Amino acid sequence: MKYVVPEYYKQFKCKCGECRQSCCYGWPVSISKMEYYRLLGISCSKKLRIKLDCALKISPESNEGFAQISADWNGNCSLQQEDGLCSLQTELGENSLPNVCRLYPRHTKRQKDGGACSCSNSCEAVVDILIQMHEPMQFETIELSLDPLFLAGPTTHSYNYITEAILILQDRNLPLTQRFISLSNFLFGSESYSWITNPLSIAFRILPTLMSHFETSISISEYCITSLDYLRLNGPQPLYAETTDTVMKRYLAVSDTLDELLPNWQVLFEQLIVNHMFYNHFSLVESHENLQDDFLSLITMYSFLIFNLLGNLSVINTSEQLVDYLSSMFRVIEHSNFRAVAIKLYRNNFSIDSEISVS
Repeated sequence: MKYVVPEYYKQFKCKCGECRQSCCYGWPVSISKMEYYRLLGISCSKKLRIKLDCALKISPESNEGFAQISADWNGNCSLQQEDGLCSLQTELGENSLPNVCRLYPRHTKRQKDGGACSCSNSCEAVVDILIQMHEPMQFETIELSLDPLFLAGPTTHSYNYITEAILILQDRNLPLTQRFISLSNFLFGSESYSWITNPLSIAFRILPTLMSHFETSISISEYCITSLDYLRLNGPQPLYAETTDTVMKRYLAVSDTLDELLPNWQVLFEQLIVNHMFYNHFSLVESHENLQDDFLSLITMYSFLIFNLLGNLSVINTSEQLVDYLSSMFRVIEHSNFRAVAIKLYRNNFSIDSEISVS
């Protein structure tokens, strides 16, 4: 089947057991009902059978699957070996793996005219590639022997939306913050955010609550706690106008430091954002409300990444540490309820519906 893929896709190669933080760390692996019963009855060694029987758990409250392969007390997948490899794959081969394990970090979707396949920023091997990319990301169509796991059916918005949105975010004549304003103008009209000078300022106000919500996450707990301490914020209260000004000044005060330490940080963040947009099918939605949600979650994601990065500059001193930070943050952004939490905070604190009108 033909898939549209980012240009880096053919470069991607799993690090296998060499990852500093493996893809099965920090969350349970969700599997389907069919996969659960297949693994329950699969022919294997006694040692692996014991591991599987202990790891497989039906999860009726999960929206992502019938069951889960649970993590151990350390946060690692119960099937992971000491060498970082999967005991299921080692003994029975790649085809024995559940779909999510076999495909990760790839994400396959069926589109209007074929398929789309991309890789998640939550994988450190993907971030390793993106950090080396200097030109705006391009896309190409190639043949892949993969079945699409998700359906991106017909929508009320043109498929040209995602192409145009990506081109706006790749306009390097403008700083990233201005590109978000251009994107809001494209999506909603030039008057939609006339009431604020920077669409990110509203995202800044809910960041303490957002960071407090995720400070117990295995993946990013230390980053959130360090950042909250750096911003001198105590408790999960929203930031209001006067407090926002103080935080914005603190943000601007260290932004020069970021430019010195990472001269090309805006290029890197552009690549991360564009890859995230393509991975999540940005703006291919079925209602105006969902389009608003797409944009609001996008600017919140950017604010969340930047503020936590600035709050952790004292502990991010190498390229490897930067990659670890980014992949850990996207582990939460792309594989948790981050989007839903961010949108709920927006709508609980601000009258977004009355402020955004679709042109």
